[in-house]
Amino acid sequence: MIVMKKIVKKTRDIVWLIKPYWVYSKAYFILSLLFWMIVVPLSRILLVIFPSQVMSALDSDASWGQILWFVIVFQCVLLLIPLLEDAYMHFVENIATTKVELQIKRNVYLQALKTDYKYIDDPDYYDKYQWAIDQHTAKSSEAFSFVNRILSAVVVVVSLVSIIAENNFIIVLLCMAGMVIRTVVSIRYNRVDMKMEEEFVPVDRKLEYTRRLFYLKDFTADLKSTNLKEYLFKNFDAMRQKKMAVQKKYGKSFFIWSAISDIVYRVIMIAIILLIAYNIYIGNILGSATYITMMLAVEKLDNYLFELFDLIKSGDRLQLYGVKIREFFEVDSIIEASTVNDTAHPGSGAFSVEFHNVGFQYPNSGFRIHNMNLHIKAGEKIAIVGRNGVGKSTLVKLLMRFYDVEEGRISIDGKDIRTFDVAEFRGRVGAAFQNSNIYAITFEENMSLYGNVTDETLQAVIDKTGLSHVLEKNQATLTTEITKEFDEAGIELSGGEIQKMAIARLLTRDFGLLLFDEPSSALDPISEYEMTKLIMDSSNRTTTIIIAHRLSTIRNVDRIIVMDEGTIKEVGTHDELMQARGEYYDMFTKQAENYNYN
Repeated sequence: MIVMKKIVKKTRDIVWLIKPYWVYSKAYFILSLLFWMIVVPLSRILLVIFPSQVMSALDSDASWGQILWFVIVFQCVLLLIPLLEDAYMHFVENIATTKVELQIKRNVYLQALKTDYKYIDDPDYYDKYQWAIDQHTAKSSEAFSFVNRILSAVVVVVSLVSIIAENNFIIVLLCMAGMVIRTVVSIRYNRVDMKMEEEFVPVDRKLEYTRRLFYLKDFTADLKSTNLKEYLFKNFDAMRQKKMAVQKKYGKSFFIWSAISDIVYRVIMIAIILLIAYNIYIGNILGSATYITMMLAVEKLDNYLFELFDLIKSGDRLQLYGVKIREFFEVDSIIEASTVNDTAHPGSGAFSVEFHNVGFQYPNSGFRIHNMNLHIKAGEKIAIVGRNGVGKSTLVKLLMRFYDVEEGRISIDGKDIRTFDVAEFRGRVGAAFQNSNIYAITFEENMSLYGNVTDETLQAVIDKTGLSHVLEKNQATLTTEITKEFDEAGIELSGGEIQKMAIARLLTRDFGLLLFDEPSSALDPISEYEMTKLIMDSSNRTTTIIIAHRLSTIRNVDRIIVMDEGTIKEVGTHDELMQARGEYYDMFTKQAENYNYN
């Protein structure tokens, strides 16, 4: 019963791996099974039957013309089979496999989007992701090939067993016994190999990190001008030694199991050869045709039992891969996978935002947001300031529902943020960050990340934000790609221009809430002034939250929130806080000293 449960589990994991082929290419799935169960075995069996048939014809009274005709027809059939195989591979298999494999990669990317933001900082999650992105496509293809090949091998083995059993069934038993023993040994080998690969994953991730830094141009300046390369090579050499140590650790086990498998194979082959020789010696095997058939059948049976044995070993290994890959797809995500009964829909206007006794703490961190109470009226513009690490950016992540609060609640228009459809809610929140990203797609597509934008609106935003100057100096159009990664004529943007584009995106449509987390740190003073003016313009009636360290840019907001140690310390306008001479006053005056000159 236990053995049956294990077989069912292994089968289920392999079926999970091949499922994409059934889902995305049913016709190919069915055609492939038929091809491997009929065409491929037929070609293998004919190679055993043909020589014996020729010998039988020679031993009989058949004319030379009959023999010649038989050989030509037989060879034409054998020629037709590889032609069918080539046609199948080039016109069916390659195209269908490409379709399925790319869809599998797409599914991995989609699953990454469905995974909660909290896993971003979890190394164990990235190990699972690495397994999925590196292995899912290859192992699904391997699993589908495994099913096809094992069905083909079974058909061939059954046919060859029938041929041999007519003359000596003991040879069949010896072959089968050898296969069973070597399969058991191979399964043990697989277990050891899988443990080694698990130890390789974190090592390979660190080696890949080094490769990525040397590959991406963003890090070239640091690599050439600092000691970064020394640290990276130190880490690279350490990981190289660690990988070699892991291989050495498992080398003894690999050798032992491989040696057992090889010894069993040789013992079985000696027994089979001696058995055939003895039967010839005592006269149990008579006739050249029977002798040739037996020798060819035994040779082919050995080959296909070995292939079957190898496939069973591969199946065991594939099942282990299936388990590891499924771990990524079974990561427990609460926010991204949430389904709420009577889901609320965000309103069309500016949001009101309220924090009710909010408490939150990152895993494995001593820092905590606590007793956070704040009410932001619809259309209000507020700034959040404070020293580094006091929780300002954490509030942005909570507002975008990358994390859920542990205590209290956040309300949008009086409704708990957790009652909204996540995707629909985030579509009404625009955000620009200090480290905003641009992508190797067109200028227009980079500007339309929040949804389709009319040509008139897009051009108005480009003119208003000064991005028209970027297009002009690069002799570019809206269809020109950003970066030169795939196009030599692509636009290379400076850090300030990237931040300007990130802010400009938010002006292409109406949002319920705008979040700016140090979005102008790389802008020159004039550009920063112009961008701040756009954000603070009376035409912007969207509820706006600005996180800033450069306090001169937020003097005209409706309210300033001063945070310290995970909670609110001061609230007021610029003038009110300056008069209070508290934390804000201290920060503002110290920054102002840098602008005083005599």
